Amino acid sequence: METAANWVAPIATTLAAVMVAANLGTRITGWGFIVFSVGSIGWIVIGAVTGQGNLLWQNVFLLAVNLVGVWRWLGIRARYEKGAGAATEATAQIFRRRR
Repeated sequence: METAANWVAPIATTLAAVMVAANLGTRITGWGFIVFSVGSIGWIVIGAVTGQGNLLWQNVFLLAVNLVGVWRWLGIRARYEKGAGAATEATAQIFRRRR
């Protein structure tokens, strides 16, 4: 398990950083936080197996932060975008009727 975590943790963390930094939209950013969560779990495993309490507890906190990111970007933010899209479409229909 430690060997898998040694690969998963840094790869997931790097990939997630790219996904979030790229800011390619709500879904990609939200999935970036899911990947960050996977990385945090990997770091937690590494910290537990190697007896590095500081690494373990830092990533317990970061996992909580990442879960807030998932909730924000795939929960609340997705609903805002859906509402904004509906409002834009409704406005476009009004302007089409006026022509």
